[in-house]
Amino acid sequence: MKGPKMKVKLRYGIHFILGFLAWLLSMAFMTILTTEIILPVLGITADNTNYDLFVTLTFVVNIMMCSIVFSWYFGGPLWFIMSWIDNLTKGKYEAPVTRKNKVYTKKHKLRRPYRLYKEVIDNIHILADSLQEAELERKNMEESKRDWIAGISHDLKTPLTYITGYTALLMNDEYIWSVEEQQSFLLEVHNKSLHLERLIQDLNLSLQIENATFQIPIHLKSGNLISFIENLITDIRNNPNSAEYKISFHTEEKTIMTSYDERLLYRALQNLLMNAVIHNPAGTEIKLTLAFKNDSSIELIIFDNGVGMRPETLKNIFTKYYRGSTTHAPEFGTGLGMAIAKQLIIAHNGLISMDSELSKGTIVYITLPYIKEISAD
Repeated sequence: MKGPKMKVKLRYGIHFILGFLAWLLSMAFMTILTTEIILPVLGITADNTNYDLFVTLTFVVNIMMCSIVFSWYFGGPLWFIMSWIDNLTKGKYEAPVTRKNKVYTKKHKLRRPYRLYKEVIDNIHILADSLQEAELERKNMEESKRDWIAGISHDLKTPLTYITGYTALLMNDEYIWSVEEQQSFLLEVHNKSLHLERLIQDLNLSLQIENATFQIPIHLKSGNLISFIENLITDIRNNPNSAEYKISFHTEEKTIMTSYDERLLYRALQNLLMNAVIHNPAGTEIKLTLAFKNDSSIELIIFDNGVGMRPETLKNIFTKYYRGSTTHAPEFGTGLGMAIAKQLIIAHNGLISMDSELSKGTIVYITLPYIKEISAD
């Protein structure tokens, strides 16, 4: 920023000095022209009582003409800049339209007076574009948040409806339910209760992450990452929602002893795997592979051959409150799971990215640091 400021100051100083010198020269020229040519032609000499008045008028006219030129050359661009800044404060991002003096040539180059403030005008252009983009993102976020609130309200109401309905059936004295029917009802109540618990956990963690100063507490412990993921895959397979999906885990390593937060990493990977389940039809193949990326990092890849995502969905997949539209399960998800998963991976000093193509599936790339030992607290 220091360079552009110095350029503007230097250019302004040079133009001002040149303008001042031009005014002095024009003053001298007009004085000579008036006293030596114009007044004698009109028969007005130094002996005339109005001679001094005419010379004074010459000075006044010259000053007024130079002031007009100076105002146009130096003041016009300043008015344009000030008007544009005023528009920005009102949420108007386009440059103000000037009828008398056009700012740009037909080739979209600044006209001469405006070149004096080129860096300033360019920076305002950048600021206007940034503010407009931020405003658009804010509106999109507000719209997403409204949709999310409506969706999350539905998500909270749906399992509650199931729980209320099944408990009402169990308490109905007019009918005696068999043990199998009772177990089936209780299983549904249990699953819907777990879903409610996940929703509340997502909401709680989301509110904490929304705080800019909040840092997710990580408690690293050494453990076998392969055994950890095998247990996770078993839990995912036992989930009734994923019973009809082909979920597998592949690695060439027998043991990978590293340090991670078991609870938070479990949550992140569970969200990613369940996202592949929720947004794909039954029979979709979901693979998780684990391997060393290099001596200091581990790479996990989650691949599915499902329906894939549109570019817009892929762009916003880790955006908070964004709810994917390609869903094949009755529970749409909170719109927070993927955003939370990303934050939990980042909290491990890891990286996460995603590739997807419609009708070809989705790939999630996760890189975690390989930490052999951690120092004792």
